[in-house]
Amino acid sequence: MSAPNATGLRRVVAASMAGTVVEWYEFFLYGTAATLVFNKLFFPQGGNDLDAIMAAFGTYAIGFLARPLGGIVPMHKIDNLTIDFETFRKEGFMLGHASILCIPEDFRMTDYLQHLFEFTAVESCGKCYPCRIGSRRGEELIHGAREKDQKIDRQLFNDLLETMEIGSLCALGGGLPLGINNALQYFGDELKANFKS
Repeated sequence: MSAPNATGLRRVVAASMAGTVVEWYEFFLYGTAATLVFNKLFFPQGGNDLDAIMAAFGTYAIGFLARPLGGIVPMHKIDNLTIDFETFRKEGFMLGHASILCIPEDFRMTDYLQHLFEFTAVESCGKCYPCRIGSRRGEELIHGAREKDQKIDRQLFNDLLETMEIGSLCALGGGLPLGINNALQYFGDELKANFKS
């Protein structure tokens, strides 16, 4: 291994270790606060302290499992949905963090997809490769199709989404592919010009 490559590798390892230490410390702090503070501050039920501690940890788990990103729902599917996780899941969507964004009809779906990849790349903790690198590669693919007329290889794009969904450690990278796949399914006519035939 040459000296520049060894130096680069050491930097990557050092940065990864620093990120892992910070992430672990954050989880340690939250766990300590949930056990000692949040249970009394937010769940003062009296009686059983274990119930309050479990409720404090439960809020953290819900945030992790609910996933911050959601599905992309076309207008013709709105009448089939009620605002609950089960209905969205049954229809093939995800409610995410239980908010609804409306995208104007004249807003290009490629612009929105690039925004989703950019958001995920910025918000990624960088701890796992599928989220950290996958969100950047997705952003680059969409940007290349939008700005440079570079057609996207559909199989490569599908593999990227599957890797992010299965391999991401958290809900951010794991939740992004469902919304992207919703867009590919329901807005395929608009998006097909960006993919190789």
